[in-house]
This record gives sequence, C-alpha cells and structure tokens, in this order.
Amino acid sequence: MINILIVDDHPVVLDGTKTLLQDLENVYIETEQESANVLSKMETKKFQLYLIDINMKPLNGIQLAEMIKKTQPEALIILYTGYELSDYYELLVEKKVDGLLSKLATKEQVIQTIQATLRGEILLSADFLDFVQQHSNRTNAKQEVLLSQKEQEILQLVAQGCTNKAIASAIGVTQRTVENYLSKLFVRLHVESRAEAVIVAKEKAWID
Repeated sequence: MINILIVDDHPVVLDGTKTLLQDLENVYIETEQESANVLSKMETKKFQLYLIDINMKPLNGIQLAEMIKKTQPEALIILYTGYELSDYYELLVEKKVDGLLSKLATKEQVIQTIQATLRGEILLSADFLDFVQQHSNRTNAKQEVLLSQKEQEILQLVAQGCTNKAIASAIGVTQRTVENYLSKLFVRLHVESRAEAVIVAKEKAWID
C-alpha cells in the first residue's frame, strides 16, 4: 500500500484532487489543509508521495518540499500549480522535486503523472527538453540570470521594506501573484529569504 498526502489550503481543491485519485489501486490517500502541520503529521505516519500546492501560507509548496526532503530524503514530491509549469522546471533539474502538475490537468494526466513519479520517471511536455538545453547552455556559458522589469520592480519594493500586500497594491496585482513571483525568484537566485534576494539583487546591480 502506497500512502499519499495531498496538501492544499483550498478545501474544495483538496477534496476534488482526492476524488480524482480514487481510482488508483493500492493507494491510501490523506489530505492536509495546513502546510505547517505536515512535518508533525510525518512523525506519526510515513508517506511515500506528497502532492503539494505551490501557493500556500505560512509555508509555500517550495519551502515545504525542501523541509520534507531534509526530513525524508527518499520522499517523492509533486508540486501542482495554476501557473506555468515551465517556471518551476529548475526544481526538477536540481532534484528538489520529482514531478510537476498543472491544476488544469485532466484526471488521466494527474493519474499518469503520479504513476510515472512512483516509477521514478518524469512526465512532462516537450518544452522541458528545450528548458534543459537552455539551462545547459547557460551553465556552460556562465550567463547571468536575467530578470524581467516586473521582477526587478518587486525586488526594489522588497528592498524598501514593503510587505507583499503593499507590493501587490503598488504594481496592480494580487498578493498571491506577488508571492508566486517571489517563490520563483528564490529558486532562480538560489536564495531562501527576502533578505538574501535583496543582497543578490544589489550585488548584480538590478536594484539600487
């Protein structure tokens, strides 16, 4: 029997995802709405696979995945999101997660992705190969990370001490969108906090 834990702070999505997986054989599924409760849950039960929403509070999916891997290195982790999967391909290359899923995926795609992950395989679209090639070229050429104007603007506001809510208001997006931007920036800049991101941004002269 394979134990799977689904983590999502939206109850409707959580229940819907669990329902999608009911047809999987030899699988026991549990759900958790609070990302901060996952580590304590792991102390009483072992899960082989974790299906985790990226955009959560107080711990987002990327942060939670890192904590799970430190506690249980053999754990299989699939992140799922409503945003572009390609934004998170770097997590796969660096082996920080074992799979990615779109919240727009069909039932068949969800099941196939989970089954592939359990077999030690990665099921993704063809553009992942393009990303790997570009990633290799960047590494070989030692190219700098390039940030969009929006990303630089967000980092500038972070450096000024603005909260995510204040940043969202300043640039005309939702607070969750700002959190998503920051999560992606942390991955690309190889940092784990807002302070570290600001330090790197200033070293690279992306912000004042």
